[in-house]
Amino acid sequence: MDEAVRLAHLDSIERDGYTIVPDAIDPEHVARLLQRVRELERETLPEVEEGSPVDGSSQLRTGGLLSLDPVFWDVPIHQEILPIVEGVLGLGCLLTTFSAIDVMPGENRQPLHPDDALIPLKRPHQPIVCTCMWAITDFTEANAATRLLPGSHRLDGPPEYEAVRGELIPAEMKAGSVLVFDGSLWHQAADNVTEDEWRLGLQVSYCAGWIRPFTNHFLSIHRETAAKFPERLVELVGYSTFNGAIGTIGTPGTHRYANSAFRPPASALGR
Repeated sequence: MDEAVRLAHLDSIERDGYTIVPDAIDPEHVARLLQRVRELERETLPEVEEGSPVDGSSQLRTGGLLSLDPVFWDVPIHQEILPIVEGVLGLGCLLTTFSAIDVMPGENRQPLHPDDALIPLKRPHQPIVCTCMWAITDFTEANAATRLLPGSHRLDGPPEYEAVRGELIPAEMKAGSVLVFDGSLWHQAADNVTEDEWRLGLQVSYCAGWIRPFTNHFLSIHRETAAKFPERLVELVGYSTFNGAIGTIGTPGTHRYANSAFRPPASALGR
């Protein structure tokens, strides 16, 4: 990514809490991801009547993508997106959660929320979570494009919904574009009010390297699978250290500072 373009996106995130990277992913890549997610949905979801919600929701989530197919491996390390995330969180950031979200027609609106709500820090604070929503199909206001409250990452508390509902904007974008936002930004999933248009996105969220990720990748992903990942993806799922100290492997012994000096990827994965 061109450095001037990257800095412009970072300025937008600092000012508004979000940015949209248009045409970040080529159409062939988008088509492969779309096909594979829809295959996984057919393989794993129960039979439902067409147009009926699953488990009382019109939102379908498919998790564990990194273990399911190598086609997803280059998503978290995409070179048009990861440099922006690293600019928000720093080079030591980690992947915290990764799933496909397919919204069928129906009611799905969530309450306004930030993605860092479970981290007990007083607001506003430095960015600690950065969420990317990859548009695998077009995102429109009608088909449940994520609604954002611009500038709300700087609020010191939750906004009153009725007071700000007129300020919410839909993150409309073409397939292949990516929404990147500060995890403190207040937002919500919207209703899909179309008759037959499904809206598919990939939610790829990262956290600062000193925060425990939402997903325990060590238990979720077999070590043999992780050993095949690209090196940057290995680091993102936690086989790395933060500032050379957090995440080290303890070595047997009685010395209270007995931690290994090597990085986990080389030893834990047999590299």
